[in-house]
Amino acid sequence: MPARPEYSHKGTYGHVLIVAGSKGKTGAALMAAKACLRSGAGLVTIGIPESLVNAFQSRVTEEMILPLPDKGDGTLSFKSADKILGFLNKKANVLAIGPGLSVDDEISELVSLLITESGVPAVIDADGLNAIANRTGILKKGRSPVILTPHPGEMLRLSGRRRGIGAGANNVDRDRINTAVSFAKEMKTYLVLKGVPTVTATPDGKAFVNSTGNPGMATAGTGDVLTGMIASLLAQRLNPQNASILGVYIHGLIGDAVAGRKGRRSLIASDIIRAMPGAFKTWEQL
Repeated sequence: MPARPEYSHKGTYGHVLIVAGSKGKTGAALMAAKACLRSGAGLVTIGIPESLVNAFQSRVTEEMILPLPDKGDGTLSFKSADKILGFLNKKANVLAIGPGLSVDDEISELVSLLITESGVPAVIDADGLNAIANRTGILKKGRSPVILTPHPGEMLRLSGRRRGIGAGANNVDRDRINTAVSFAKEMKTYLVLKGVPTVTATPDGKAFVNSTGNPGMATAGTGDVLTGMIASLLAQRLNPQNASILGVYIHGLIGDAVAGRKGRRSLIASDIIRAMPGAFKTWEQL
C-alpha cells in the first residue's frame, strides 16, 4: 500500500482525470470518481460532456469538473481531444476513461487518439474498451502504459471472437489465464480480466489470480468502482502491475466484508465505496 508521509500534500498523491459519463449514464462517472478519492488520490477531476455540467455540478463535492465539447446529445465530441490532452500535460498524472461514456465513431477516434498521444498511464474500462474493440492494434502504439479492465463479454469483443456472446463469453471463462496472458503479450498492455477468478496479466507474460470477491459483486457499478481504485493507486505512484493487483484484491476484499454484513443479494456498488474508509483503516493497522 502506498505510504502517506507526514510531510505531504494533495499533490503528493496524484491527480486523476476521469473521462466518463453521458446522458443517462452519469452515475458511472460519479462512482469511479468517488472510489478514486476514497482510495487515496489527492485530486480527481471528471471530464464530462459540457451539456451535462449542471447535472454533475449538483452531485459533486470534493471532485472537480472539466466541461468538454459534446455533440449536443450528452455524448463527447472528438473536439474534446485537445482539451483533454492539454489537461493531462499540465495537471493530471493518470487518465481513466470509459465508465458511462457511450460509443460512436467520434468516441472511438477520441479513445484511440488518447492512447497514442497521452503521456500518462491510463485505465480503460467499459465503453472505453468497446470504443477500441475493432482497433486493438492501437494499443501497441501507446506512449504510456495502459491497463484494460474487461469483463468476459468485453474481452470477447476485444479479442475478436464473435461466436455469439453467450458461447463466446463462456469460452473466455473456461480459459481465463491463457486468454488474458496471450492478449496482454500480443498488445503489449496490462489486462485485468474481471470475473471468477479475476486474472491480471502483464505484457511480459505474467498472470496473477485474485482470491477475493463474491457473487454479490455481480451488480451494476462495481466495475466503475474498480476503475477508480486502480487509477488512484497509479496516481500514488504504484507501477501498473502492482496497482492492478492491489486494486483488484482490495476491491474484492471490501466486497467480501460488505457481503458479510449485508448479504450478497442486496450488495450494490455504492456499498463498496461507503465501506472503503473502514477497510483501509483496518488494513493500515495490520
